[in-house]
Formats: sequence, structure tokens, C-alpha cells
Amino acid sequence: MKVLIFKGLGEVSKRDAVLNLKKQYKPEDLIILDGKQTDLAKIKDALTLNSLFSEGDRLIIVENPLESLDLTKIQLEGNLLLVCQNLKVESSLYKSAIKLGAKITSFDGEKEISVFPFLDSLIERKKVAIIELQKLLYEYGGIYVLSMIYYLLRRNLLPLPNSSFMSKKIKKQKGDFLIGDWRSLYKETLSTEFKIKSGAIKEDMGLELLVIKFIER
Repeated sequence: MKVLIFKGLGEVSKRDAVLNLKKQYKPEDLIILDGKQTDLAKIKDALTLNSLFSEGDRLIIVENPLESLDLTKIQLEGNLLLVCQNLKVESSLYKSAIKLGAKITSFDGEKEISVFPFLDSLIERKKVAIIELQKLLYEYGGIYVLSMIYYLLRRNLLPLPNSSFMSKKIKKQKGDFLIGDWRSLYKETLSTEFKIKSGAIKEDMGLELLVIKFIER
């Protein structure tokens, strides 16, 4: 079993790394589990069920795994990816992962901290998001802004983070959204990215129009 650990507060770069890894596997060879609701028994059950439908190399992704897990008790053929913010070195999860030769990759969140005022105002439909957008365009560029908007959309569909502060914040922000809202906003973001990259619209204008659509939703 090959064990990979993606950890740190750099959510955008971390999620991009997860997506790039997933692209290397067929859909039937992927298992994604919510670590908050997953113990050893549930992981074993998922592996057993998956083995009935797949004979290829598998990737098991556990989001926000419990630190009490002992990975040495799992008989696994394939690769295991643990995705978390922090991982204490004294935890059973960390110690067992090290015993299995885990490769640990850390993602720095320092750069991403400055984007949160923009994301908060965007999802809360505040006009100040347009001002925050201009700051980010000047400092980081449009591709980074698009990546952060995708992160904003994904984080409202993925399992809540371990941080109680972030969990409460995300729950509050998405309280008046329906699944259809996320689909519509995701579609608008994809459309904006296509128009920018195809040269149909200038980067700053395209992103400003996208922000307005969020605000006026």
C-alpha cells in the first residue's frame, strides 16, 4: 500500500493536487470517503465492495481523517490519500502512516489568506467584492482569482473542515443556497473561464461581470 498525505491550509493548491491525482484513475477505481464519519470498519467495507467492481489500481481518498485511525490494521492493495489541514505527529494516524512509508506534502496557506475577504464578500453578495477583485487582479492575476472562485464553490459541496470556526462560517454562508444555485454559479464560472481563455472577453471585464452575477444572484 502506498500512502500519500496532503496537508496544510493552502486549500486551492491542495485541491488542485487532489484533482490532478484523481485524473490518473478510472472512475471505478476511485473511492472517496468522509473521514469524519469513517472508521477502520467502514474503510474495509468500502474496499471490499469496490474490489467487486474494479480490478485495476485503486485510489482511496479520505477527507479529514480521524487522527485515531491506525492504518497498519488495513490490508489495502492500491494507494491511499489522506487530505487534512493539520496532522499531529503524536497521533495514531501520523505514526502508522510513517510506518507505512507515507509521502507527506504540505501546502502553504499564507498566500491564500489575503483572498478570503474577497471570497466572503462574494458569497455574501456584497458589492465590496468588486473592489477586492481589483486588488487580487493587480497582485495575483486572473487565473489565480478563477482558481479561488472554484475553491469557493467546491468547499460548499465538500465535507466541512475540522476547524470549528470554518465549519460554522461555511454553514452560515451557504444557508440560503440550493443545489441548483451552485450548479448555476459553477456554469457561469466555467463560461467565464472559456470566454477569457478563448479571447472572447478581457480578463478583468469577464471576472467583474462574473462577480456581479454572484452579487445579483
